Amino acid sequence: MVERIKRRAAEWWGGSGKESNRPNLLSMIKNGTLDTRLAAILWLLFERGSSVIFASEDKSAGKTSMLSALIDFIPPSYQKSYVYGPKFESPEQEGDFKKTYLLMPGISAKGEADFWGANVAKMLKCSKDLGPFSTTMYGGSPEDVLRIFNASPLKIPNIVLNTIGVIVIVDAINTSGRSVSRRVRQLVLVVPEKSGKPKIITLVGFEPDLDKYIFMDSQSVISNLSKHLKLDVDKLEPEINRLRRRIEAWIAIGTSTSSEVRKAVNQYYISQE
Repeated sequence: MVERIKRRAAEWWGGSGKESNRPNLLSMIKNGTLDTRLAAILWLLFERGSSVIFASEDKSAGKTSMLSALIDFIPPSYQKSYVYGPKFESPEQEGDFKKTYLLMPGISAKGEADFWGANVAKMLKCSKDLGPFSTTMYGGSPEDVLRIFNASPLKIPNIVLNTIGVIVIVDAINTSGRSVSRRVRQLVLVVPEKSGKPKIITLVGFEPDLDKYIFMDSQSVISNLSKHLKLDVDKLEPEINRLRRRIEAWIAIGTSTSSEVRKAVNQYYISQE
């Protein structure tokens, strides 16, 4: 198992094969991929153990980079288990960890380390008992993502899709010349339904004409997100602001490299113990 992971590590880190080369969330904020509030919401999702899928229609939209950057924000109480395809193997629990976060390169038939076919269903069912997961896949919209899960050859039953949690749609936008701008276009919550497909609730959307993010703040959105995160409704906004202030403080003092971000997050969690 260890040797297989070593051989396929390059599939995860964008060809580098080195964990030290991870992209970082603060640099993505600075280049406009997302803003500090959206970054705080994503951090809170990982902190509270939500499963997250990063999806895009394009190959180089930055979905793997975003997932890679957010791995460092997973609390140290979780065992981070890197699971590589094409065959799904449930990771063993290590040490004193009580919770596991499954981290997978992708769901597709293209990548050597990705999962496809029956192994996707196996992974989703396993995550229900073992813990949350995060991965990437191709899909231009949340509806596309659910459609791919439902269609052949995956044919995932709707009841199993209830484990998905959140879908993040990432875009690569061509600007001038060879310049490419990457941006989070949409963040949605996948809400389980007793029968039929899960319901999609948009939490955040990007408005290109205004060049800004629109955060949905209806009572229904707040209630569903709070329930998903297992938070009281009146604690959701304070929790988002707590993490947003920390992100903005790091930016203000000049935290910039990936190693600095990892160190800062680690120290933050140590101070919370």
